[in-house]
Amino acid sequence: MPYATVDDLLQAATGSWADLAQRAALSPLVDADLLAATVAQADRSAWTAPAQAAADAAVLRMAGALERASAHADTYLFPRYRTQMPLPPDLVAGSALPAVVAAIAYKRLYGAAVPDEVRKGCQWADDYLRDISKGVVSLGAVDASVAQAPGHVVSRVPAKAFDWDGY
Repeated sequence: MPYATVDDLLQAATGSWADLAQRAALSPLVDADLLAATVAQADRSAWTAPAQAAADAAVLRMAGALERASAHADTYLFPRYRTQMPLPPDLVAGSALPAVVAAIAYKRLYGAAVPDEVRKGCQWADDYLRDISKGVVSLGAVDASVAQAPGHVVSRVPAKAFDWDGY
Protein backbone atom coordinates (compact mmCIF):
# COMPACT_ATOMS: atom_id res chain seq x y z
CA MET A 1 0.00 0.00 0.00
CA PRO A 2 1.49 3.36 -0.97
CA TYR A 3 2.15 5.97 1.68
CA ALA A 4 0.88 8.77 -0.58
CA THR A 5 -2.15 9.37 -2.76
CA VAL A 6 -2.63 11.00 -6.13
CA ASP A 7 -3.71 14.13 -4.21
CA ASP A 8 -0.32 14.15 -2.47
CA LEU A 9 1.33 13.72 -5.86
CA LEU A 10 -0.71 16.65 -7.16
CA GLN A 11 0.62 18.80 -4.32
CA ALA A 12 4.18 17.80 -5.25
CA ALA A 13 3.67 18.66 -8.93
CA THR A 14 4.90 22.10 -9.85
CA GLY A 15 2.31 22.65 -12.54
CA SER A 16 -0.70 20.91 -11.02
CA TRP A 17 -2.80 18.66 -13.28
CA ALA A 18 -1.18 19.99 -16.45
CA ASP A 19 2.26 18.98 -15.19
CA LEU A 20 1.05 15.55 -14.10
CA ALA A 21 -0.66 15.02 -17.46
CA GLN A 22 2.58 15.86 -19.23
CA ARG A 23 4.68 13.61 -16.97
CA ALA A 24 2.40 10.60 -16.48
CA ALA A 25 0.64 10.38 -19.82
CA LEU A 26 2.53 8.85 -22.68
CA SER A 27 0.01 10.33 -25.12
CA PRO A 28 -0.64 13.92 -26.17
CA LEU A 29 -4.37 13.13 -26.02
CA VAL A 30 -4.36 13.50 -22.22
CA ASP A 31 -4.79 17.04 -20.93
CA ALA A 32 -5.14 18.38 -17.41
CA ASP A 33 -8.94 18.30 -17.43
CA LEU A 34 -9.13 14.71 -18.65
CA LEU A 35 -6.59 13.52 -16.09
CA ALA A 36 -8.42 15.30 -13.28
CA ALA A 37 -11.75 13.82 -14.43
CA THR A 38 -10.20 10.35 -14.61
CA VAL A 39 -8.80 10.54 -11.09
CA ALA A 40 -12.11 11.89 -9.75
CA GLN A 41 -14.00 9.20 -11.70
CA ALA A 42 -16.14 11.95 -13.22
CA ASP A 43 -17.94 11.95 -16.56
CA ARG A 44 -15.44 11.68 -19.43
CA SER A 45 -17.89 11.44 -22.32
CA ALA A 46 -16.50 14.64 -23.87
CA TRP A 47 -13.23 12.85 -24.69
CA THR A 48 -12.59 10.12 -27.23
CA ALA A 49 -12.15 6.49 -26.25
CA PRO A 50 -8.40 6.52 -27.09
CA ALA A 51 -7.94 9.64 -24.92
CA GLN A 52 -9.80 7.96 -22.06
CA ALA A 53 -7.65 4.85 -22.38
CA ALA A 54 -4.50 6.99 -22.35
CA ALA A 55 -5.74 8.78 -19.23
CA ASP A 56 -6.44 5.43 -17.54
CA ALA A 57 -2.87 4.39 -18.37
CA ALA A 58 -1.56 7.69 -16.93
CA VAL A 59 -3.42 7.08 -13.65
CA LEU A 60 -1.93 3.58 -13.48
CA ARG A 61 1.51 5.04 -14.16
CA MET A 62 1.08 7.55 -11.31
CA ALA A 63 -0.11 4.77 -8.97
CA GLY A 64 2.92 2.69 -9.96
CA ALA A 65 5.27 5.58 -9.25
CA LEU A 66 3.68 6.01 -5.80
CA GLU A 67 4.04 2.26 -5.11
CA ARG A 68 7.72 2.27 -6.11
CA ALA A 69 8.43 5.40 -4.08
CA SER A 70 6.73 3.80 -1.06
CA ALA A 71 8.87 0.68 -1.48
CA HIS A 72 11.92 2.93 -1.68
CA ALA A 73 10.89 4.62 1.58
CA ASP A 74 10.43 1.19 3.19
CA THR A 75 14.13 0.46 2.70
CA TYR A 76 14.89 3.40 4.99
CA LEU A 77 12.03 2.76 7.43
CA PHE A 78 12.41 -0.97 7.98
CA PRO A 79 15.47 -0.96 10.26
CA ARG A 80 13.71 1.29 12.79
CA TYR A 81 10.04 0.38 12.36
CA ARG A 82 10.24 -3.32 11.50
CA THR A 83 7.82 -4.40 14.23
CA GLN A 84 5.24 -1.89 12.97
CA MET A 85 5.55 -2.69 9.26
CA PRO A 86 3.35 -2.15 7.40
CA LEU A 87 3.03 1.22 9.05
CA PRO A 88 -0.41 2.07 10.45
CA PRO A 89 -2.29 4.72 8.43
CA ASP A 90 -2.56 7.09 11.41
CA LEU A 91 1.23 7.06 11.86
CA VAL A 92 1.76 7.75 8.16
CA ALA A 93 -0.86 10.53 8.05
CA GLY A 94 0.67 12.25 11.08
CA SER A 95 4.12 12.41 9.54
CA ALA A 96 5.78 14.01 6.52
CA LEU A 97 5.96 10.61 4.81
CA PRO A 98 3.10 11.22 2.30
CA ALA A 99 4.79 14.40 1.04
CA VAL A 100 8.16 12.64 0.92
CA VAL A 101 6.83 9.71 -1.09
CA ALA A 102 4.89 12.04 -3.41
CA ALA A 103 8.02 14.13 -4.07
CA ILE A 104 10.04 11.03 -4.90
CA ALA A 105 7.28 9.66 -7.13
CA TYR A 106 7.00 13.00 -8.92
CA LYS A 107 10.73 13.04 -9.55
CA ARG A 108 10.57 9.49 -10.88
CA LEU A 109 7.82 10.39 -13.34
CA TYR A 110 10.44 12.43 -15.17
CA GLY A 111 12.45 9.31 -15.90
CA ALA A 112 16.10 9.85 -16.72
CA ALA A 113 15.63 13.49 -17.77
CA VAL A 114 15.01 15.07 -14.37
CA PRO A 115 15.59 18.83 -14.55
CA ASP A 116 17.93 20.31 -11.95
CA GLU A 117 15.19 22.42 -10.36
CA VAL A 118 13.06 19.29 -9.77
CA ARG A 119 16.05 17.34 -8.48
CA LYS A 120 16.96 20.16 -6.08
CA GLY A 121 13.33 20.69 -5.10
CA CYS A 122 12.97 17.03 -4.15
CA GLN A 123 16.34 16.71 -2.39
CA TRP A 124 14.67 17.35 0.97
CA ALA A 125 12.70 14.09 0.58
CA ASP A 126 15.87 12.05 0.13
CA ASP A 127 17.46 13.85 3.08
CA TYR A 128 14.40 13.14 5.24
CA LEU A 129 14.55 9.41 4.52
CA ARG A 130 18.28 9.34 5.19
CA ASP A 131 17.71 11.17 8.50
CA ILE A 132 15.04 8.64 9.48
CA SER A 133 17.43 5.77 8.86
CA LYS A 134 20.15 7.49 10.90
CA GLY A 135 17.83 8.16 13.82
CA VAL A 136 17.99 11.95 13.46
CA VAL A 137 14.22 12.28 12.88
CA SER A 138 11.28 10.07 13.70
CA LEU A 139 7.83 9.46 12.31
CA GLY A 140 6.46 10.31 15.72
CA ALA A 141 5.99 6.80 17.09
CA VAL A 142 8.24 4.90 19.40
CA ASP A 143 10.94 3.37 17.27
CA ALA A 144 11.10 -0.41 17.40
CA SER A 145 14.84 -0.30 17.34
CA VAL A 146 17.60 1.92 16.16
CA ALA A 147 20.46 0.21 14.44
CA GLN A 148 22.92 2.04 16.68
CA ALA A 149 22.18 4.55 19.38
CA PRO A 150 23.12 8.13 18.45
CA GLY A 151 26.69 8.86 19.51
CA HIS A 152 27.49 5.17 19.93
CA VAL A 153 29.46 3.34 17.27
CA VAL A 154 30.07 -0.39 17.20
CA SER A 155 32.63 -1.79 14.82
CA ARG A 156 33.93 -5.23 14.18
CA VAL A 157 37.25 -6.14 12.64
CA PRO A 158 38.55 -9.50 11.56
CA ALA A 159 41.08 -11.30 13.74
CA LYS A 160 44.71 -10.44 13.20
CA ALA A 161 46.17 -12.13 10.21
CA PHE A 162 49.77 -11.25 11.07
CA ASP A 163 51.71 -13.43 13.49
CA TRP A 164 53.98 -11.25 15.68
CA ASP A 165 55.42 -14.29 17.45
CA GLY A 166 57.61 -15.05 14.45
CA TYR A 167 59.61 -11.83 14.90
